[in-house]
Amino acid sequence: MRSLAIGRTEDILSRIDLVIKQNKRIEWTYIICSLVLFAVGIACIVLALVTKNFVWSTPSVVTTGLLYKPLGEIKAIRMKNIALATVPILITQLTKEKAAEEIQKLISSLYEEKK
Repeated sequence: MRSLAIGRTEDILSRIDLVIKQNKRIEWTYIICSLVLFAVGIACIVLALVTKNFVWSTPSVVTTGLLYKPLGEIKAIRMKNIALATVPILITQLTKEKAAEEIQKLISSLYEEKK
């Protein structure tokens, strides 16, 4: 019976590792997209200064506004990864009942709507 519990714990930990790896991939996608938006904004500002046609500075305002969503998503992904990284400690250090209770709280805090 003990080896069955160890096997389940290892399965859980491997799934958590897989989710964290997937989150990292998504996080890097957001980071690259944010960098592209930032570079486009800087290029527009430089173009406006060089040509002295300040209409070119308008796209930089738009790209700066578009950075809000990806940066928020990066923050959310990192918070989820931190929370997921604490699960192994919960599983190994707490009793089954207390660990189950804490994991339920963790899951509800991760996926409930921010108000």
